Formats: sequence, C-alpha cells, structure tokens
Amino acid sequence: MQLQNLEIIQHSGTTTIKFSQNDILVGNALSHTPGSDEILINQTGIYQVSYQLFGVQNVTGTFNFNSILSVNNNPLQDTFNESPVIRNSTSNRMTLTSTVILRLEAGDILKLNGVSIEDIRYDNARIDIEKIA
Repeated sequence: MQLQNLEIIQHSGTTTIKFSQNDILVGNALSHTPGSDEILINQTGIYQVSYQLFGVQNVTGTFNFNSILSVNNNPLQDTFNESPVIRNSTSNRMTLTSTVILRLEAGDILKLNGVSIEDIRYDNARIDIEKIA
C-alpha cells in the first residue's frame, strides 16, 4: 500500500498542478519528483485517488474553476469536477475535493489539472493516492 501527500507550487489559470513535496510515502507503487506535475505509476493496480484543490480569484465577481485528472495527458472525463459559479460575492475562494477509484497501469503518468477561463491562483493542493488492489 502507498499513500502520497503532496503540496502545491503556485500556478494561475488552466494548468497542471506541480507538487512541491512528498509527505508520506510507503512502498514503491508510485513515485513523484518534488516540483513536478507527474506522478508515475510503477505498479499496475486499482488506486484510490483523493485530492483537494484550493483556488483564489484576486477580484470579486464571476468566479468558477474546475479540475480533472489525466492519465498520459488524456483527461479522464469521468473525473471532471466543477465548482459552482459565484457572482457578485464577497467570496473569492473555493476548494474542490474529489475521490475516485482508477485502474492504472505500470508506466502511466497521473496529473491533476486546474481548469479555468478566469485568472485563478492555486495556492494549495493535496493529493492522496493509495494502491488498494
């Protein structure tokens, strides 16, 4: 079993999320180089992937952002996570969370993508990945 917890390097707009550190790492089912957006799957299996992506818009008004996981640069449409649209609000921050179960193959590259047409800044993110079978 493996659990990986990664923290973000700041990005804006639509981007893949680069993670700055690996906090907990057990086994060798996956690997990640700090500062990279790529999480390498080393062992074929079933994985539980949970994440939190925190977005901030610098001005109030229309605020919407989404996230999606991709494998080998192919977006996984079933993992698309959409935030509500906030308009004329004093709130200018939102957190997206999701948990999915994925079958991944050795050699796959997993990425978390922030998707927005607004100028969103991603101040923080966390992804936990556990090989469950």
